[in-house]
Amino acid sequence: MREPQHRKPKWGRALLLVGLSAVSWTDLGRNLSSLAQALQTGQSVGYSVRLSANGEGRAPLDVTMTATVPGGYRVAWDYGDGQGGAGAEVRHTYYRAGSYTVRTQILDGQGRVVSTATGQLDVQSSGAERAEVTLLLGAGEVRVSTAGSVAYAPGTPSILVNGREVGPKAVALAAGQHRVTVRVPGSSGILERSLSFTMAPLGGSVPYDAEVLRLTNRARQRGWNCVTLREGGPALPPLARNSQLDLAATAQSAGMALAGYFDHQSALDGSTPFRRVQATGMKPRSSAENIAAGQDSPEEVVDSWLRSPGHCRNIMGDFSSIGLSYVTRPGTKYKRYWTQVFARL
Repeated sequence: MREPQHRKPKWGRALLLVGLSAVSWTDLGRNLSSLAQALQTGQSVGYSVRLSANGEGRAPLDVTMTATVPGGYRVAWDYGDGQGGAGAEVRHTYYRAGSYTVRTQILDGQGRVVSTATGQLDVQSSGAERAEVTLLLGAGEVRVSTAGSVAYAPGTPSILVNGREVGPKAVALAAGQHRVTVRVPGSSGILERSLSFTMAPLGGSVPYDAEVLRLTNRARQRGWNCVTLREGGPALPPLARNSQLDLAATAQSAGMALAGYFDHQSALDGSTPFRRVQATGMKPRSSAENIAAGQDSPEEVVDSWLRSPGHCRNIMGDFSSIGLSYVTRPGTKYKRYWTQVFARL
């Protein structure tokens, strides 16, 4: 995974800022592609294998294995960690780092093995076990996630807001101080983390969000060139608005407005753009984030992004979906906070 790049150049005048972040997972894709190819070698019955995973190749890693076989045949799997499964589609979690020899067998109607193939799956370590809190803030509400936690054991986390256990749903919060605690089952016991944050009234604008989307897709349709800063290049398909990415974008804009920072890494919970996307339940192949602060209008902020090379590459990038959030909080340094979150699903 390429580490997110954080840039905060001044744009035009004081109190106008833009920033970007991007991440993709090509190493995991190559790993799974190599494994899938190996699991189709030496076959006497024509079949295909497809694999997908939920992250960047680090434990705990959820892998979905799918085999397409002719009618009358069955599939058996050996995951390489002492466990196995059966069926055309199986899901398995590798809780620890290591190199696993995965085996697939195709059986005929009498249960005879007619084809066997093996391949290696390399799972990297995520470091020491830890509990993390990821806040998806909104206007008068919060969703809490354990995205970013590392636990090398199965189990169901618990989430408490102000001492009351809640689920992944949105929790309404009044203005003032609040405390969140997460508890995650680990290999040696319960991992716990708590943090406090302050809620305050926030404003926004549905028309502004819609206009940012329109201007962004107009730039893509007209083939904006990030080098020459002119239209006329290859047209790109429009980005589709996604409600889960909207949650990630709102968490970032609201976090900056409430905690007074301007960075892709949250000063509230330490979350990165990818962690916030994860917290919504999405598992995209790649994602990126543009942020800005201080711009007065959708036209001004989109123009700022388009004239900044890194932000422009995100807008004109190989993405299919977008989330948007414009948040206002009078009395703060920048008053207006803007976020775009991009994803390729």
